[in-house]
Amino acid sequence: MNSVFIDTDIILDLFIRREPHHSIALRFFSFLKKNAIEGFTSPVSVANTYYILTKTRDRHYALDKTRRLMQLVRIATLNQQITEAAIGAPYKDFEDSIQYHCALASGMRILITRNVSDYPKSQLKVLLPDEYMTIRQIRPYTEHNTHKASPSQ
Repeated sequence: MNSVFIDTDIILDLFIRREPHHSIALRFFSFLKKNAIEGFTSPVSVANTYYILTKTRDRHYALDKTRRLMQLVRIATLNQQITEAAIGAPYKDFEDSIQYHCALASGMRILITRNVSDYPKSQLKVLLPDEYMTIRQIRPYTEHNTHKASPSQ
């Protein structure tokens, strides 16, 4: 699967221009586009991003950036089953639990965040944006990377 789940903090770094993280977020989203990697996030991230942008700027800016976000990522499903799984999980932060369970339910294998420690003992690979870009540059995604090579290869 050539896709990643993106936590809210990376999106906010991009739109609020939080340094030193803004330049990394900008490179990360450019990297996704350049390498045809599909980014996903949760509906909670969209709502939280809009809300925070209205508080840091204004409604017009928040709407503009929310529309831009919808061009950058796809929205993962959030339903009752996912929400109940998030409620029942031992996460300290409910939003992190929703993010994690949305990513799992969407078939993601990688979650990109600046807060790696928020996702302990994860079934997902949880990476910083720079870590992900470094790994992908060293071993670009191809279908044959997902299978072990046989001795004859």
